[in-house]
Amino acid sequence: MTDSQKILELAKQNNAVLTTAMVVHAGFSRGSLQHLVKRRFRTSGRGVYIPQAWDDEFVNLQSSL
Repeated sequence: MTDSQKILELAKQNNAVLTTAMVVHAGFSRGSLQHLVKRRFRTSGRGVYIPQAWDDEFVNLQSSL
């Protein structure tokens, strides 16, 4: 299993939300996270990432609270 797959599994365990702190705490590099974010996630807040598929105004509002 690649780092990207492991990070995606970590996101799945956290309702598809990733934070930089979670990824680093799990032992992955910030570079691995950055590579994955460019392809599958978007920034919701500083250090908080949500799937691009969630590009919805309601979800964006909730994640900014």
